[in-house]
Amino acid sequence: MKKKIILCLLVLASIKSNSQEKIAINDTKFLISIHYTGNLRNDNFVSDNYNGILGLDAKYSLYRKTNFNIQAGLGLDYFKAREIGNQLNLKNSIIVNPNIGIVLESNKVFQPFFNLGYSFFTAKYTIQQSYNFINPNDPGFNTIPNTAKYNFDSVSINPGFRLFMNKNLYFQTDYKYLPIKSNINAHLISIGFGYTL
Repeated sequence: MKKKIILCLLVLASIKSNSQEKIAINDTKFLISIHYTGNLRNDNFVSDNYNGILGLDAKYSLYRKTNFNIQAGLGLDYFKAREIGNQLNLKNSIIVNPNIGIVLESNKVFQPFFNLGYSFFTAKYTIQQSYNFINPNDPGFNTIPNTAKYNFDSVSINPGFRLFMNKNLYFQTDYKYLPIKSNINAHLISIGFGYTL
């Protein structure tokens, strides 16, 4: 997980250094926001077993014109695992989501955006295997943990909008769709506040 986050930050830094001369005239800005992430239930492993808790989103303006802005960003969303049962212990997880998108800036207060990215999401869990035919009080035959992980990596489609309260502070809400597999789709809704630097 740490390698994926570091790789995404290096890619963003290289994009920034390569595009700095082109956009210095346009007063480039960083945007950073913190938000609550909601995970809508739709009867699959991801939606039924994780609660969205908190997220962080960082953006950098790559190219700006009068009416639109192209941004590259990195989103991190923390998910708490729901308790499944005594034999399956699911671990908490973080979704890492590098993305690129366009923001319509014709209005100074209301600015809709659309991002396209790729999400890295790994489910880690421990399965407790026990022997039912043995005396459970015998310490020699306790449950044996077996760890496993499963990747739910996917493309991310992310529309939303920002409402600016002043020049720097804004309210943001957005919807993120992760078409992981034909029968596993994650629907995430986030609400939060951000600040431009």
